[in-house]
Order: sequence, then structure tokens, then C-alpha cells
Amino acid sequence: MSKMATNIFLKGYQWPFDPQRIENLKSSLIDILVFNETQKGRRVFMDFRCNPIGNQTMKDFNLDDLEPEAYDYLKKAGAFQKTPIERLAHMNPLAIDIYKENGINLYKEPLEIAVCAQHNNGGFSIDKWWQSPIPGAFVIGEMAGSHGVKRPGGSALNAGQTGGLRAAEFIVNSKGCDLPDYAKEKKQIDEQLVQLINRLDAYRPAKGKLRKKASGLVPGKVIEQIQNRMTTSGGHIREPNDARKALNDAIELYKDIQQRGFALKEPKDIIKAVQAEHLALASVGYLKAVVELLNRGSGSRGSHLVLAEDGIEIHPDVINKATGKQLRFKPENESLRNSILKIEYDESEPDLFKCTEIELRKAPAERKSFEPAWQDYREGKIYS
Repeated sequence: MSKMATNIFLKGYQWPFDPQRIENLKSSLIDILVFNETQKGRRVFMDFRCNPIGNQTMKDFNLDDLEPEAYDYLKKAGAFQKTPIERLAHMNPLAIDIYKENGINLYKEPLEIAVCAQHNNGGFSIDKWWQSPIPGAFVIGEMAGSHGVKRPGGSALNAGQTGGLRAAEFIVNSKGCDLPDYAKEKKQIDEQLVQLINRLDAYRPAKGKLRKKASGLVPGKVIEQIQNRMTTSGGHIREPNDARKALNDAIELYKDIQQRGFALKEPKDIIKAVQAEHLALASVGYLKAVVELLNRGSGSRGSHLVLAEDGIEIHPDVINKATGKQLRFKPENESLRNSILKIEYDESEPDLFKCTEIELRKAPAERKSFEPAWQDYREGKIYS
């Protein structure tokens, strides 16, 4: 009970799934156990109204039995109340309010949980001013590839704030504050607009009706299909053969969209159709990266686990439903920490994307003294 209760507590701030926190009954084993149950078609809940309950092999919960990391935290917070909901109300009552605002009263009902994708570690290639390879296009926040595989949660916010400031500073000092004059580019802009309209022509309203294709795909069902595939094959549990099949299916779906288009019931469905097409292509890109990384022998890293029959045992009670054997995982290949996998769209490629492994840039060894650096800043040389 001591180990289990401590791990439940630790998930409060060790919430990202981490393969390095599975062995020796660490906190990410909880993610595996929850996922194992949902794969059986079951639902999993946390009940804040009562403490964990023991059984024949595990004694009842006792605060004094918690391991030091959990016990000391609660002690410093003065959170030795009788039940979890009372301890939560003492430490963070706003959390209870947020759930209540969304129709969940933790005082009266349990909270359903699952292992869900949240953060996007990695992103678009940017320079030191957060400018992408497309001149004039800046990417900030979590869409920028400034995050490492295991970056702390708070750094996403910090990177977004820093990126926004640096992008704005660069734009003002290199382009000025005047609105650009696009008169010279009008022809090019018009051509691109025509291309876009032609692309949507099969979906847009015509004489009050939609040009409905009887054989067209339904946007909502396409999005659901993409979501299910990404959850199964691109989430926190990955297997090489399954990932390859998922990539093939994603490519087939995207090509199917290009050939068949969508069947829409009303004009507003155009929006969902565009979303479905974009998600279809994005899923191909993500799965291509997953497959490429697995082929390079990455092993379990970041927030995903790579299954391997000859790997490390997760837990005797966690069984691979495909083989009937104990679930095992491949450890991380740490040598790949020195490189980045760059992925680019290329319609001539069989998988629609090509991947390139690039070495990490080394931190500058030499730094300018204050006076020359200050002069470069005053003269605007740092923006060139």
C-alpha cells in the first residue's frame, strides 16, 4: 500500500508518462495499469471521497506509511486531513471548483481518468528569432520546435512568452512598423486564392445546394478515424510493425480524400472538411516520424513506450493481449539524444514526407565582451 499510495500521489506532478518511471514500481506504472484496463473496455475512476482500500495482500491506507517524498510534501502543506477530498480542499480548493464548473462534483461522484495525449514536444524548425524556414512566418509557443523530448511542463509557457517577445522585436527592427504594401504581389496572391477556391470547389455551395458526392467521405467520420489511429499507434504505446501499418493506412486515407472528396450536408461542413484533410496529412507526417524513429532503434524515450518481446518486464500482471505474454519494453537508445529528426513534406516520396537526422547545434564557446555586443545591439546588427 505504501508504494501504491505514494505513486498515486506522485502522479500529481510526475503526470507525463515516462518509460524511465516504470521499473521498480514507479509512478508511470499507474499509466500502464490504467491503459491496461481501458484496453479491456473498462472505465477507470478516482474516488476522492475515500482512501485507497487494502486487500489480503495489501494493508489499508495510512498516511504515516507514505514514503518520504509524499509524506514530507503533505506535512509541509499541512494536509493530513482524513480523506483525499479534504486534503485537496485544503491544498487546492480551486481544482474542486473547476471540476464542479464542468459538471463533476468531487464530493458526490468519482472522477473518470484515462491516459491522454496533451503536449507536442518538437514542432516547426525555427531560428533564434523564432522565424521558420518560410521568411516572415514566425512560430511561437508549443508549435515551435524549441522543446526537448523531456522538457519540464512550465517551459512551454516560458518558451511561448520568450518567443513572442523575440519575434516581435525582430519584426519591428528588421521590417519596421508600417503595414506592408502587397500591391506588387497581387497577381501571385490572386493565383493562390484561385487555387484554394478550386480545391474547395467540390465542397462549397452551388446555387443554394452543395455539390454532394455520393461516394464522398464524411468529415466527422474521417476525423474520428484519424483520432483512433493516432491514439492506438502514435500515442504512449508503440510497436514498429503496428506503426508501419498505421502509416500505410494514413497515406491511403489522405490519397482517398484527394480522389473522392467529401460528402457534405450543409455549407458549414466545409470547415470540418478542411480540418479533416489537414489532420489526415498531419497524421501522415507524425506517423512517418514515429516509424523513422523506431527504425533507427530509438527505444522508449520521452513519453512513449516501445514494445519488445525481448525487452524489460513491466509488471507480472500486465499482459500483451496480442501475444498473451507479459508486456515488455525496449529501453531508450541514449546515443540518439545528440541528434534531431527533421521531417519535410515531399509529395514525390512514397510516404509523402522525408526524414533527415541532423546533429544538435553546440552552445557557443566564445562570447563577445560587453562593449562590442552592446554596439551590435545599438546598431541593429543582431537582426541581420
